[in-house]
Amino acid sequence: MMPAPQRQLLLDFPLDPVFTHATLVVGAGNRLAVEAVRGWEADGGDPFASLTLCGPPGTGKTHLLQAALQRVAAHDPGPPGLYLDLAALTRRLQPDGGEPVAALGREGLLAGFLARCEGCRWAAVDDYHQLVAHPVLQEGVLFLFNRMKEDGGRLLFAGRRPPTELPELREDLRSRLLWGPVLTLEPPGDGELTAILAKMAGDRSVRISPELLKFLVRRLPRQVTDYAGALERLDRAALELKRPLTVPLAKEILGL
Repeated sequence: MMPAPQRQLLLDFPLDPVFTHATLVVGAGNRLAVEAVRGWEADGGDPFASLTLCGPPGTGKTHLLQAALQRVAAHDPGPPGLYLDLAALTRRLQPDGGEPVAALGREGLLAGFLARCEGCRWAAVDDYHQLVAHPVLQEGVLFLFNRMKEDGGRLLFAGRRPPTELPELREDLRSRLLWGPVLTLEPPGDGELTAILAKMAGDRSVRISPELLKFLVRRLPRQVTDYAGALERLDRAALELKRPLTVPLAKEILGL
């Protein structure tokens, strides 16, 4: 029997089970990227395929990376996939006082993590723009890239800016990021945000009126990551207070 998808992943940086293709709303701003990620997931063809996604926060880059890894984990019985969250790793490289840890400590932490990529066929590197301030991390990602190439694996990258707009990257790493397609995701419009919020509510069995949907899209930050928390707070408050989900309740509970 094939191991469960959760066991197919290196969980130093856990994947959010909500971030799947089933929960992804496809629109004008991400359609090409979604199609490209689907191609990246497909076995066969180019034995080494890389894909780079870029765009501002809230465009669904992390969702796509994690959805891709969860999909291949469910269908590929081979070695586990690797998810490297560079924003989280950067935070871990800071001691309690906020000053960077010693170089030996950074190298040791990263080396220990990357050693687990042996035989890995799939890897996703999130927030690669974080690399510009960390030469040690650049070295580590370059090592990961070269190892994956040797093993015939596939790499998926996501960051806020294209590699060509990051002069702080070492040239050999930037050139590797440009080996595959570089696609830009655009922020979703009001219609797409409404569809995303409605889908999230439906997936959570939360009944929400068109009026409340419109209000939340207009008043919440335009970050999809904020929607789940807002829906959970509203649903919990409605149950505890025995009140329907309405605009007045949203104003009261969410402070909008």
